[in-house]
Amino acid sequence: MKTMQRLLREPLLHFLALGGLIFALYAAVSDPAPAPANTIVIGPERIDQLSKGYQAVWRRPPSAEELRGIIDDAIREEVYYREALALGLDTNDTIIRRRLRQKMEFLTDFGAELLTPVAGELEAHLLANEATFRLGARLAFEQVYLGEKPDPNNTERLLSELQAGSVAEPTRLGEHSLLPARLGFSSPEAIDSVFGSNFFERLAKLPQGMWAGPVASGYGFHLARISESAASSMPRLEEIREIVLRDWKETKAQELRELHYARLRERYVVDIRYAENRTPDSQ
Repeated sequence: MKTMQRLLREPLLHFLALGGLIFALYAAVSDPAPAPANTIVIGPERIDQLSKGYQAVWRRPPSAEELRGIIDDAIREEVYYREALALGLDTNDTIIRRRLRQKMEFLTDFGAELLTPVAGELEAHLLANEATFRLGARLAFEQVYLGEKPDPNNTERLLSELQAGSVAEPTRLGEHSLLPARLGFSSPEAIDSVFGSNFFERLAKLPQGMWAGPVASGYGFHLARISESAASSMPRLEEIREIVLRDWKETKAQELRELHYARLRERYVVDIRYAENRTPDSQ
């Protein structure tokens, strides 16, 4: 009895049962056994499928003439498909092999969508992947572009005016550029992608709420005022539950894929034969 209970708790056994169900369902909903090689059957189900495919693209059902054209094209595709198989054109075709592998992996990954985490499992996943879900520091700021080689006296004068609050519209000061005068709450990556590497880091050293600088960017120098800032933080599970659940399912999908591959791999004996005096590490 204890042995049986232990087996029932074994994740691989659960996966095998789930995998068997998935492949059985796929066999049930996939196309029926093919007709004789010289007979092509386009039944009501296939016609309905073709019609829905047309409607999904063009946002309307096909006309009678268009439907005949779609059916003719499906017949042409089937003719070429069968003749290609008869000629063995599918043999050792890299694209076909990769596509079949993708379909097998898709069937395996679909099993993860049927899984639901037990109590505490999402919390554990969140803690184990803190780096993935942690919110980075963010800043909102405005800036005045001074140019590549600003005049120190002019920079000091502009800074004094800005700090005194005597400028109604700071964006009109400084030199003209295509850089944004203001950025809302943004991550370091977003800010650096606009102003150049390490600009966020330099901004973060400025006092919040007052104009300061000059601050160097990839384009020159700026006066800047940080309006809002937020330090790096770890959100609560309730705030990002759907994101964590999606990541958990992706992780489970990868685990199931590896389990399924390991099970299939056991069926085969692999004989790797390198050329004489050659190994994977040889150049």
